[in-house]
Amino acid sequence: MRTRSGFESAALSERFSGRDALLRRVAGDAPEAWVREVAEHTARQSEIFVELINKCPFGIYLVDDALTIVAMNERSQEGAFRNVRPVIGRSFEEAMRILWPVTVAEEIVGHFRHTLETGEPYRSNAFVEPRADVDHVEGYEWELHSARLPGGGRGVICYYFDSTELRDAQRALVEAARRQRLLIDELNHRVKNMLSVVQSLARQTIGRSPDPAAAQLAFEGRLGALARAHDTLTRVHWEKAELAEVVAGAFDSCGVADRVRIGGPTIWLDSRIAVTVAMALHELSTNAIKYGALSTESGAVDFTWRVEKGAQRLLLEWRERGGPAVTPPTRRGFGTRMLERALAGDLKAQVRLDFAPEGLVCTIEATAPALFDESAVPGDGIA
Repeated sequence: MRTRSGFESAALSERFSGRDALLRRVAGDAPEAWVREVAEHTARQSEIFVELINKCPFGIYLVDDALTIVAMNERSQEGAFRNVRPVIGRSFEEAMRILWPVTVAEEIVGHFRHTLETGEPYRSNAFVEPRADVDHVEGYEWELHSARLPGGGRGVICYYFDSTELRDAQRALVEAARRQRLLIDELNHRVKNMLSVVQSLARQTIGRSPDPAAAQLAFEGRLGALARAHDTLTRVHWEKAELAEVVAGAFDSCGVADRVRIGGPTIWLDSRIAVTVAMALHELSTNAIKYGALSTESGAVDFTWRVEKGAQRLLLEWRERGGPAVTPPTRRGFGTRMLERALAGDLKAQVRLDFAPEGLVCTIEATAPALFDESAVPGDGIA
């Protein structure tokens, strides 16, 4: 007794194939018309079948018992076999040697031979190899089945799916998860470091100052510079920061952006170094506002940088002009210590402070590990 699903299946099969209608014509008395209709029906069915095979989202091809390619859908001809011409009627082993390195080609042919000889199917889920005909790696999932050919011979039919993009996406997801874990660990580390910096700023600025009000203002200014540097790094996800952006942010936070001329090539800094540079520029700006060129209306500052290709050094120069006559300080404050120690340590640099009468000149020579990348930008003067 047929179940409901069985009747439904039979009805769908009849609607698709028209088999029962043709059988009814056999019992009639118009054999010539029946033969003509059978031929037309068979042709239509064949066309539908070919369309289904060609439009399926994976490759299909068939080799005979002599390992000759006898049939292949469009997906295969335009995909994995795109550089094999002609392909139908070609030796399968020859085609494999065109597409893959010799050892890989021999392994693939060996699987086909085994299925042809034993009838056992084969399935590969982890095929990722460099191509021989193009300069990249491709991945496939494929399986082999024994097939009966017209005339009674045997062959092997291969179904395969190009999993290159899927595997790339999977690797990208794994890499993204790994990077996220690293970023979380890095964030935890940086938060601890930032708290240490704040503690140091408070100890150096407030703890040793005879003027609490001035110390508070100085402390708030240094915190502002630290926050601005972190804002810059947040925009680039803490990976790197462009020197020009760090410089502009530091001067803007001190309110002196319109009195400082800057210029230099595009330089990408390590995030830790970017914070140090921002703090150093804040200290230089604060000192210039209090005692140097920026303490007068006519004073100004030039801040430039360049890269020495041969020595792989980044050279930064702070040069004050138009301010009051400069005299060397009688004591070394926190700003001076940070310039001489923090910059020297973080940038692996030599820092020189020249208290020339016409204006302070601070020169920083940093080595290549301080850089991520650099490329020239139009213009070679001070902006």
